[in-house]
Amino acid sequence: MDLVFEALKTSAGILWKAFWALMFGYIISAGIQVLITRSQMARLLGKRGPKRAILASFFGFVSSSCSFAALAASRSVLTKGAHPVNALSFLIASTNLVIELGIVLWVLLSWHFVVGNFLLGILMIVYAYLITKFWFPDQLAQSARDHAEQQQSHEGMDHDMSGEGRRSWWDKITSRSGWQAIADAFFMEWKMAYKEILFGFTVAGFISVFVPQSFWDSLFLHTGNNSPSFLVVLENAAIAPIIAFFTFIGSMGNVPLAAMLWSKNASFGGVMSFLGADLVAATVVYLQAKYYGWKYAAYLSGLLYVCMVAAGITVHGIFAFFGILPSERPNLAEIVRFQIDYTFWLNIVFAIIGAVLLYIHWQNHQNKGSGQHHHEHEQIR
Repeated sequence: MDLVFEALKTSAGILWKAFWALMFGYIISAGIQVLITRSQMARLLGKRGPKRAILASFFGFVSSSCSFAALAASRSVLTKGAHPVNALSFLIASTNLVIELGIVLWVLLSWHFVVGNFLLGILMIVYAYLITKFWFPDQLAQSARDHAEQQQSHEGMDHDMSGEGRRSWWDKITSRSGWQAIADAFFMEWKMAYKEILFGFTVAGFISVFVPQSFWDSLFLHTGNNSPSFLVVLENAAIAPIIAFFTFIGSMGNVPLAAMLWSKNASFGGVMSFLGADLVAATVVYLQAKYYGWKYAAYLSGLLYVCMVAAGITVHGIFAFFGILPSERPNLAEIVRFQIDYTFWLNIVFAIIGAVLLYIHWQNHQNKGSGQHHHEHEQIR
């Protein structure tokens, strides 16, 4: 029982440490989702090419960080006319190159992991673009698009989350309806992600307490070596996504687990590969199959696995070349120790901001409900 309490305490401590960063990131994400609509993205991404892949990556960068929301968004971009490779670039960027992910990595680990994760996302996009240039099943992709259109039509979800149409970003941000849309998007972000976030932080706490160091020493070759060989980095990078597959956790939930793996002496390249592996978690693969069919989902998952392993190894090599591989491995208990510091005050500030946005969302929801009820009453009369 003492171990269970210690695991829960560790989980709560990790969440407390990262709470303000999560709030800040989702506020930014919600605002950008309202200012830039998916239909605007798709109109610019209809053809394959390096410039359009870069543009798709930028749109992904300013989009949602929730893996499941990113999957839905990339499907929407694809069905609205984007080239499948551009939709893939959007998907990778929207789960690896987002602001909130970097903030939480900085809070829980160090700047090395922020820069490394940013490079990881870019390299995954580059590798995916190069691989699809030589091996891309066009007919299968078209079949996947048709499948996605039918699925989306069946769900009645062929619309932009913002609901703000073609209004300019300035009109949106200076209007009451614009802030209502931001509040709604903020609520939807948390609604879609809170389960995976809570699950990820809880799992990290329990694994850190219950799984012995001997298990990680047997799983990862020569862990703890600050200058591991290429074979060690390759094995670590190849194994890490398999762990992610069985955790069923998305991008934000992966961060505390990545911190846990680092504290257990996994190599830097292995941790990097793990951070990209939210795209091959079992639940994500299942949703890909639901959206596009099993054949295209298998193609995407295999492609993404190769890209994340290669990118993790490359990031490790770049850091090793410049002599900036991180060496400090703080214990999770040290990371999550509660104290009255900047984390305490930032958590309070962003909790208040979040509460205000949720209040706006609920007021807007109630007003819409009242308006609909009044309209129905008038019709009856």
